[in-house]
Amino acid sequence: MASADLHEAVLENLPGGLIVIDPEGTVLVVNRAAKKILGLPPQSFKGNPCKKLFSAQPAMVDVLMGTTKHLSEVNRKEMRIANLRGERIVLGYGTLVFRSESGSPLGVGMTFQDITPFVPVPLHGQFISLINLYFIPFTFAMVIAALIWGLAEAWEKTLAIAVLLGLAAFNYFVAWQVRRARTDMLDLAKLHTPANFLAMGLLVYLLGTLWGPMWLLFVLTPLAASLYATRTITLATSVTSAVVLLGIYDQRGLTGTIGWAQAFLHALFIVLISLFVHSLAALVERVRSGRA
Repeated sequence: MASADLHEAVLENLPGGLIVIDPEGTVLVVNRAAKKILGLPPQSFKGNPCKKLFSAQPAMVDVLMGTTKHLSEVNRKEMRIANLRGERIVLGYGTLVFRSESGSPLGVGMTFQDITPFVPVPLHGQFISLINLYFIPFTFAMVIAALIWGLAEAWEKTLAIAVLLGLAAFNYFVAWQVRRARTDMLDLAKLHTPANFLAMGLLVYLLGTLWGPMWLLFVLTPLAASLYATRTITLATSVTSAVVLLGIYDQRGLTGTIGWAQAFLHALFIVLISLFVHSLAALVERVRSGRA
């Protein structure tokens, strides 16, 4: 009896998570660390079907059941899951196959650790953080200046403030989500560029003809995209920004040869500065990787 108690105590006090199932997928062991990482309550789950107990973590079920089928062990692998507390975490894991003396399989196990704090934030997330650090304050400064010294109507000021606050909240929320999930494959992250483009466009439309420097906001989205997007996407984003800027000038009643000459120079600057930053970022990457 003492030996059985010691065996159970050893499994419970392992520093990493441990899950063991039999060849049919019935849970035999879920130790204390595994329950803490996965957000499970501190009770015994012995006898529960693996697929039911870990239904919120299908990737874990696939690994465990796949191991019972192929009977092959792996080590130093990673998977991304959501625990029952709603946290997106990254697990470093390995699998085990338990056999009898005759070599027949008795069950399989998975050992794992929460390695989320050690997984670097993806480049897209780092770029979003840089945008929040430098571009959002610039946008606030530009809009505040337009509200103070521009000639906007009251409704235009109210709408511009709402757009500005919504843009800042969205950008900081996306950056937080990417950092927490340690992945840039989130739907919110994919919406970052179009959402910023629409917000900047609306701000320029509302305040652009009333405060000359507002057109610079149209540089920010393609400039940000140029840091992590392909050259084709950078070109498409910058050209779209330039065309929309010219359309806003037209809709807001820009007239005169000098005025339109300045407008076309603004548009050309947006395209050229975006392509320059993209080329510079690509050059830096080649230098860092030793391919320059």
